[in-house]
Amino acid sequence: MRLIISSFLRTLRERDEFDRLLPDLLSAMGYVPVARPQTGVRQYGVDLPVVGKNPVDGVEELVLLTIKQGDLGRQDWDGSAQAVRQSLDEIIEVCLPRDLEPAHQPLRKRIILATTGDLKQDTQRNWTAYIEKRANEAQFEFWGGDKVADLIERHMLDEHVFVEDDRTNLRKALAFAGEQEYSLADLERLLRRQLGLGKSGELDGTVKDGKPLVKAITRLNLALHMFAKAAQDAGDTRQALVAAELFMLKTWHRIQSSSDPSHRQVRESFMRLSQTYMDVAMAYVRKMAPYMMVRDGMSGYTRESAEYGVVLLEHVGLVATTGLAIFCLADDSEHKTACGIADLLAAMLANMPATASPRLDRNAIDVSLALLSLTMTNRHAAALGWLSELCGRLLFSFRRQLDFPISSDSFDDLVEFKGGQHDELIATMMGASWMSAYVFLWCVALGMEREYANAVELLRKEVPQVVPQVWHPDSESEKRMFFGPIHTTTGNTEIMEFPSSAEALRERINKFLEHDPITSFSEDGQVGFHPMEMIAVRHYRTPFPVKILYGLSRLGREDAAEDSAEQPEASPGG
Repeated sequence: MRLIISSFLRTLRERDEFDRLLPDLLSAMGYVPVARPQTGVRQYGVDLPVVGKNPVDGVEELVLLTIKQGDLGRQDWDGSAQAVRQSLDEIIEVCLPRDLEPAHQPLRKRIILATTGDLKQDTQRNWTAYIEKRANEAQFEFWGGDKVADLIERHMLDEHVFVEDDRTNLRKALAFAGEQEYSLADLERLLRRQLGLGKSGELDGTVKDGKPLVKAITRLNLALHMFAKAAQDAGDTRQALVAAELFMLKTWHRIQSSSDPSHRQVRESFMRLSQTYMDVAMAYVRKMAPYMMVRDGMSGYTRESAEYGVVLLEHVGLVATTGLAIFCLADDSEHKTACGIADLLAAMLANMPATASPRLDRNAIDVSLALLSLTMTNRHAAALGWLSELCGRLLFSFRRQLDFPISSDSFDDLVEFKGGQHDELIATMMGASWMSAYVFLWCVALGMEREYANAVELLRKEVPQVVPQVWHPDSESEKRMFFGPIHTTTGNTEIMEFPSSAEALRERINKFLEHDPITSFSEDGQVGFHPMEMIAVRHYRTPFPVKILYGLSRLGREDAAEDSAEQPEASPGG
């Protein structure tokens, strides 16, 4: 395991990767960070200050880390503003005499040079001479990749808290990272054991709330780092993102099941896990961006086919969920990033016509996530244009009884069903339809009242075998929605009889909400949602929360068509 960790460390960048792992390690060692690493802020050599008792001699100390990347040689030691010697000099000459808090001044001072690699032989004598010269001012220590790997194994993955079964699962997951058919089953077992969850999501009593849970989330953050990096290095950023979703959902379920979901340290550890999720998500978006900006850039040399359509809509759902999650999880400064992702999504929908031809009924989830992402970021023109094309293609395919989204979730059924079969099979494949219901509801939510009325009339007269349906969660659904699929065992399915006009539908929605008040509203009256809910909907293929659409429909979007193309400029990189 130490060799695996050491190899993993060598792949990390100094900024936003190695410097985000070290705080978790030091926290596991009993130290408390004084400040988190900040990019663009001059820190006078100190990348990470922490306070705590030394795990060897028990002395309270202030530890100042300067963080570098890779093997350190003569060029890294001296000669530039970012060189090792300049960073150490600034700590001793500026930070120690001028920047310490009064409470930290009496503590023992220890300066650690940490890197993901080693200290090269041509620099070891420089290091030895330097620390001997400065020995009266502070203690010094070098943490290379092997040392950090050893500390991680002892303090984060030791045999008492990371049992052999977990190590086996992690090794197997890393071995299969990048394999498209890998189901993430080993990671799921690892997550359940580390969080103390049974197969149905119940607490099994093995992991207590509070600090034990904090340590478990910290270890899982490291495991996610390692798996995501392995998958990305194998060229599969999609698999890394799907795994990050799984870690987020299982951890959130455990936190919500605890006696104190608002425990400060638990929430802080979850936010660090959330940051890892967002980093993995942005790596996926950056890899996808060039293909999304080119006409049919994701099709290669294939024609528009059922297989291509299914894969394409999966990517639509991933991009949309990423944008929604970053929009909600990150602070206000990251909203520009979410808007940049929405612009990429809009380009993808415009450049890939097959996104408007879903072939599985469950793609209603991806469609709704995409429309919500565009709506929340004020990309109304893109949402209206795509929804109009989607509605037209859906009705055309139903009328032809060919290439419509089949009611089965089985890809094998999609491959076998080519249309033209006998009427009974066609009626079965049309059957109960999520897609038609959600398309109609989105038409009303976004103010496309004429399109709604025409679509309802055409479906009623020409394709009566299509039965629109929606799903309503119950209290049990809300308890279990972050742990696994729920819509087949909880909640209630409603067969929707859509009235002829949008106004009549809004009246029906208002009556429904009088008896079942909507929960998807923020304090200012705007439609709201929790980002974890959106991740759960995409990952577990849970029907999109219809109450969000009811809320949008009740507010009305008649002005959506007039919402201008005045959209804030943004770039996907933030």
